[in-house]
Amino acid sequence: MCPSASCPEGYIMWIGVCYKVFNTEKTFSDAAATCGEDGGLLAMPRDAKTNAFLVSLSGKRAFWIGLHDRDEEGSFEWVDGSALGAYTSWSPGQPDSLRGDEDCVYYPAQKDTWNDAKCDWTYRFICQAFPACCKAL
Repeated sequence: MCPSASCPEGYIMWIGVCYKVFNTEKTFSDAAATCGEDGGLLAMPRDAKTNAFLVSLSGKRAFWIGLHDRDEEGSFEWVDGSALGAYTSWSPGQPDSLRGDEDCVYYPAQKDTWNDAKCDWTYRFICQAFPACCKAL
């Protein structure tokens, strides 16, 4: 049992998961690597509440989330390797994989819905990590 849990420095806890906004623009792969170096993953909004929370953190700017179809076109998966699942928040007409090379997912600026984009474009991003368990003395 975990008497108390805390987030890594710079992260905010929300419903048992820690989130951190990175205001530097990076490609999807570089953003994912930065999250990994920080002990986490790109944020994965698997439900409407988490989706809305991440949008509230974004400052109405475009940012990557941890969703892609790089392995198989049209088969989206989260960066932890799990399938997309039932919840989605696609913008109308998305995903469209324009020209067949849009494999990574982001929130466009001012939007609370998802869009697919080229993975080498650069956006801000949000990482998620699990809180550390602190033992009571």
